[in-house]
Amino acid sequence: MSFENRINKLKQQFSEYNIDSIYVTNLNNVRYLTGFTGSAGSLLVLDKKNYFFTDGRYTEQSKEQVKNCEICIVGSAHYLDIKKRNLLKPEIKLGIESPFVSVHFYDSFKSILPNVKCVKVPDIIGILSAVKDEYEIESLQTAVDITDEVFSAIIPELKIGAIEKEISAKISYLFKMHGADGDAYDPIVGSGHLGALPHARPTKKSFENGDFVVMDFGALYNGYHADMTRTVVIGDASERHQEIYNIVLQSQLAGIGFAKAGVTGAELDLACRSVIEDAGYGDKFIHSTGHGLGLEIHAYPRISSHNKLPLLENYIITIEPGIYLEGWGGVRIEDDCLIKKNSCFPMNKSTKEMLVLN
Repeated sequence: MSFENRINKLKQQFSEYNIDSIYVTNLNNVRYLTGFTGSAGSLLVLDKKNYFFTDGRYTEQSKEQVKNCEICIVGSAHYLDIKKRNLLKPEIKLGIESPFVSVHFYDSFKSILPNVKCVKVPDIIGILSAVKDEYEIESLQTAVDITDEVFSAIIPELKIGAIEKEISAKISYLFKMHGADGDAYDPIVGSGHLGALPHARPTKKSFENGDFVVMDFGALYNGYHADMTRTVVIGDASERHQEIYNIVLQSQLAGIGFAKAGVTGAELDLACRSVIEDAGYGDKFIHSTGHGLGLEIHAYPRISSHNKLPLLENYIITIEPGIYLEGWGGVRIEDDCLIKKNSCFPMNKSTKEMLVLN
């Protein structure tokens, strides 16, 4: 892993966006380019030199983590130091990360540096970081492995009378006990009719006989986010449980079998969605098929009908189709998948057999 190489790849994109430099304020992007893990930092990338800005709380941490920039210890408004140091020449075309800055920030920045040509750019760094290097793949695989271990550990707790909030809390506890930094996001535990809510928040509801339980959770490791969903049946399973579960499973397997470098996000979405549509439940698949993973839980690319761009080798994405039946329940099955030149490698090892737990 070389942060210098990452910055150089970013600079190679400048001509495409008609900029000479970029001011990076999104903390995940700052971390990707410098290794800084603190909660306050920004980065000015110029043609010949890079400047990292933070405050006095991170003086020692920035010295330890940031090796490819001049470190500037400043106040909370980092761009004031840019003006004070006269780092930007008049008429320089400076990229501003438009998805991540407020109108107030943008207006303040322009008023402080009126001679700078601010160019609103998309998440260039997020697109670059979608292609994972060996360190990132290893970190994500470790996060996935911990997630698998926690699923195995929580299975004995999944039974009639278990409480959604308590299961969620136990998952979070088990992540740290198994070596994770913590949760990649707050666990989703939706039982019975609440499983029809794709992002159900755990409640005090207890598991009942015949409930589908949708559990969506992931470990955080080295800053990288795993994201897995498994759905189980509590008590007695009916033919309807088996029918809905099998449709979702076949949809997910179809996506895994179809995915590879060169396939677009839209094509992959269709490969999964068409299975559910053909089974008569197309209107019950109410979200996109997946998303990228990395230093954020929802990263580039989106696996949806709107993404006409091809997947690239070493993207790591989720494939997570679902069916949601209002008033009854839902099923989602999700793996984290490494895109290869001619195939897709599911990183999760947790069983996708429909588990019926008593």
